[in-house]
Amino acid sequence: MADDDLPDSLEPAIDVPPRDEPPPPPTPKGDLRVASVVAIVTGVVVIAWYLFVVTASTISELDNLAWIQIGMWVLAGVSFVCGILSLNARMARELAAAGFIAGVAAGLLSISIGFFSGLELLN
Repeated sequence: MADDDLPDSLEPAIDVPPRDEPPPPPTPKGDLRVASVVAIVTGVVVIAWYLFVVTASTISELDNLAWIQIGMWVLAGVSFVCGILSLNARMARELAAAGFIAGVAAGLLSISIGFFSGLELLN
C-alpha cells in the first residue's frame, strides 16, 4: 500500500522546477595555433630563400636584393619569436613543436648563412 504514494516513474515531472544552466566552460589557455602557423609559414619562406641563395649563382642579378635580404631577416625574426612563443602552448602541441622547430631553423639559418652572405651581397 506504500507504493501508491510514490510518483509514477513514467509520468512527466510537473512539480519539479527546471534546473539552472551550468556556466559555460572557461576559455582554453595556451591555444597558440596562430603563432605556430605563423612560425611555420615564415620559417618555410626563410629556409626556401636561403636554399635559393646557396644554390643559385645568379643572385647578383636580382633587383632590390638589399630589400629582399632585409625582409628575410625580418621574417626570420618573426619566425624565431613565434617559434619561441609556441613553447608555451598547452593545446595542439604537435603544431607548436613544428612551429618551434621552424622558428629555430629560420633563426639559425639567418645567422649562419643570411648574416654573412647578406653582408657580402649588400656590399
